[in-house]
Amino acid sequence: MLCRHKIELTKGQGLPQTLIARETLIDCAQAGTLLTNAKAEAIELLRQAEEQCATLHTNASREFWKRANAQLQRWEIERQTICDNIEPIAASITSLAIRSLLEETASPQRLSALLKQLLATQVPRIEATLICNPLDRKNVDQWLNKHTGLPWTLRSEENIAPQMLVLETAEGGFRIDWVSMVETLLNAEEAGSTK
Repeated sequence: MLCRHKIELTKGQGLPQTLIARETLIDCAQAGTLLTNAKAEAIELLRQAEEQCATLHTNASREFWKRANAQLQRWEIERQTICDNIEPIAASITSLAIRSLLEETASPQRLSALLKQLLATQVPRIEATLICNPLDRKNVDQWLNKHTGLPWTLRSEENIAPQMLVLETAEGGFRIDWVSMVETLLNAEEAGSTK
């Protein structure tokens, strides 16, 4: 006879499923769509970020060069100001140095320079009278003795200032003094530096 047996499965054990449930397929399709959308959004976000980065880089570069050019222009103005002022400053320092050196020149050297200047102006050597201050006579006489062959007669007068020489010829007189010669030299130097 036939007997009926009933087999009961315990919980947790089920038949192996070889078929995928419809809900699982729907969930997979939704997950794929979500992944595709997320990937597209990520690509768009990256593109926007790169675009924003390029814009920021361009703006930063433009701002950098704007500031750099402004600074370079300020430096150029400063350099030009220094260059414009350096020549007068150098001329002033040179004049002060020359003036200081000339002021420190001893009396015999001053007289020697004056006599050389007189000699340079007398290309054809003519007979003349050289007049000096009595305080300078000794130094002038020594210089004349060293430069023999000059047809000059030495005479001293009280009304001639120290370190001044007057050369009198038949045509007229020529006066030279240390202070005027120094001033002429410095004025010529200043005029030359302003050109």
